[in-house]
Amino acid sequence: MSESKVTVWPELKLPRGVKPGTRIAPHVLVRTSVFSTLEYSGAAKRPLIHKSEPLPLDGMSQYRAEQLEGHRLSQSDADLLFWLLARAYRDGAPKDQAVVFFKRGEALTALGRIRGGKTDNMLDQSLQRLRAAEFNFEEKYKDKGMLPLSQTRLLSRVDRANDDTNHYDYRVTIADGVAELLRDGSWVLLSSEVREELASDPLAKGLYALFESNEIVHPTKPETLQRGMGRGEVKDARGEPRINAMQPSKWLFALRRALARVQSARGWLQCEVAQEGLHAGKVVVTKGGQRRRPVQRVV
Repeated sequence: MSESKVTVWPELKLPRGVKPGTRIAPHVLVRTSVFSTLEYSGAAKRPLIHKSEPLPLDGMSQYRAEQLEGHRLSQSDADLLFWLLARAYRDGAPKDQAVVFFKRGEALTALGRIRGGKTDNMLDQSLQRLRAAEFNFEEKYKDKGMLPLSQTRLLSRVDRANDDTNHYDYRVTIADGVAELLRDGSWVLLSSEVREELASDPLAKGLYALFESNEIVHPTKPETLQRGMGRGEVKDARGEPRINAMQPSKWLFALRRALARVQSARGWLQCEVAQEGLHAGKVVVTKGGQRRRPVQRVV
């Protein structure tokens, strides 16, 4: 595995630290389809990527990404990674390594999940997917075109505590390559409460993160969002479909429903496929009119 050599994690310029109920998400991870918005009922049904045939990941034009290895990740995996990043930065920027110690029940509570055998196993599996999946990221620069950003896994180590006397169940190390993804303000704070409110709709969760990462959301064609949300067609090196796209009618139905849920959860003035006017047929998001959402837990 090849990872970025960055070992000094950037300051995120949060004078009050990471507030309770917030999550930290690098832009490249929410502006590309690194985290699929499809539902997976188990690891066996997830696409498995091999280095011999990397998976190109669509997204906004600023970034290019491909998955080199590991199972396809989902929005539940994103929730866990974004929580781990927030924990790593809770008391300031990590020093040398971003290491997070936590109890299993603490993580499940923070993620809005009820403790039980199934959710315990799902947490274990998600940690292992985040550790095994490897990616290559590139970013577009105005005068230089696409340049390498980082080749990295998302987690470099996941250690389980075997001694009941320990004050933690897991010792997780976030990969140093993720530090490069956070540089130059390339990150966004997400609300855990909003993510939980959208928990039943992975597409709504992906759209919320994408829109939140942009101060101004420009009108966008539905098919552009379809690719960026990982629901467009992906072809292999021979030009054969590797992942089939959703039918246009089904995509528009799912998109309109997800946009309405995002608007309700976030309280934005507009978040819909415009029916008339200059941007008819495009997704239009107008922020403002945001309601204040009280944070109920300290995590």
